[in-house]
Amino acid sequence: MARIPRPEEFPGIRARLRFYQITAYITGVLLLLLVVEMVLKYGFHIEAELFGPFGFFALVQEGSVTAFNLSLWILIIHGWFYVVYLVSCYLLWLKMRWELVWLLAMAGGGVVPFLSFITEHLMTRRTKRQLAEYGGHWEAQRREDAELAEVEESLSEEERAALDAEVEAEVRRRGEGGA
Repeated sequence: MARIPRPEEFPGIRARLRFYQITAYITGVLLLLLVVEMVLKYGFHIEAELFGPFGFFALVQEGSVTAFNLSLWILIIHGWFYVVYLVSCYLLWLKMRWELVWLLAMAGGGVVPFLSFITEHLMTRRTKRQLAEYGGHWEAQRREDAELAEVEESLSEEERAALDAEVEAEVRRRGEGGA
C-alpha cells in the first residue's frame, strides 16, 4: 500500500482543503465575471468603468474608459488569483498523495467556466472520503499493535526465546534464497 497520511496530518489536510475550497469558489466567480467581460468587450465593444463621468458604474464604448477600467482589472485579478488557486490545488494534492491526473483536473477547474464549482465539490467529497478511510486504517493499525503488545507481554522468557530463535531461523532461510 502506498504511504498514506498519518492521523496527525489530518488537521493540516483539512486546512488545505478549506483553502482549496475558498480559492475554487473565488476563481469560479472571477472566471464568470471574465466571461461576461469578454462577451461585452469582443461581442459588443463595451468596457466596464467605475467612478467615471457617467457615475459609479457605467458601460462605455471600448477604448473610451476615462476612470477605473473594471474590465482590465477583472482580467488581471482573475489571472493572479488563478495562480493562488493553483497553489491551493498543489498543496492539497501533495498532502493527499494523489496521482498527477487529479492535480491536472483541479487545475483545469480554473479555466473552464463553472468547472471550478464542480471540481471543488468532487475533490472535497473525495478528500473527506479518503480521510475517513485513512482514519479507519490507522485505527485498525492501532488495535493490531495493541493486540501484539498484549501477546508479547503474556509470553514467558522461554516462549520469547523460542519465538526469537524461530524468527532468526526464518530470516536466515529467506536470506539464503529459500523463500
